[in-house]
Amino acid sequence: MQDKRDTPTEILSLTRGLAILQAFRSRQAPMGNKEIVERTGLSKATVTRLCHTLVKMGYLRPAGMHGKYHLDDNVTNLGQSYLKSLILARVAEPLMMDFAERHQMSAALGVGYGHHIIYLCYCAGDQSATMRLRVGTLVPMHQSAIGLAFLAALPADQRESHLQAIAAQYPDDDIADLPDKISETQHVGFSVSFGSWRPDIYAVGAPVWLDRGESVAAINCGVRQRNQSRGHYVKTLGPELMVLSRDISDGMEQIGATFSDD
Repeated sequence: MQDKRDTPTEILSLTRGLAILQAFRSRQAPMGNKEIVERTGLSKATVTRLCHTLVKMGYLRPAGMHGKYHLDDNVTNLGQSYLKSLILARVAEPLMMDFAERHQMSAALGVGYGHHIIYLCYCAGDQSATMRLRVGTLVPMHQSAIGLAFLAALPADQRESHLQAIAAQYPDDDIADLPDKISETQHVGFSVSFGSWRPDIYAVGAPVWLDRGESVAAINCGVRQRNQSRGHYVKTLGPELMVLSRDISDGMEQIGATFSDD
């Protein structure tokens, strides 16, 4: 029998909401459901349901009498408000904060969005020497430990979609070694990054399996380069991050929370 962890899907409820925002991002004119469907590839029913919810929440507003929408005033806070409301972030945050405080590092949880990882949760130890990021931060997928962990956990077709997005966005970057990095991450269970994204940032990433392996997120821990050896990241932090990943997965399962597409 095939293990469900071999066939995960992305957390589509998040990417769908963001896709609607993306459709409006480069336009001044209002859009109707038909245009949103065409620009996002979502079904008409999904677009109708999400737009109705966004209007009620004050992030979209009707434009005229023809079923079209403008972005409303609250849209600047949509990413933060939506992401912070996710059950996954609420389950993960106390576990991640404990990890961040114990190691005096930052810890983040995110999912893939095109060529980026978007942070759903971010914690940092009060004395950690790290970049102070936030919920909603976009991190280059191919340059980060969390991105490698996410890519390594996906089935081949979904991984290829992200790799194509990366190649299109970063045509001048040498990503020929990405398959080897992904394979190594799959082999050991976590990824490492020593200055790949920012020269002074060392990080470890690991997949987070949700919905009994049907959905995938990823976590990382990182800090500005200190006196710690690279071996500390491989021998200590990597395995401990995998334990944190399992704790988050178990926490979601214990309360019966899922992120499978409905």
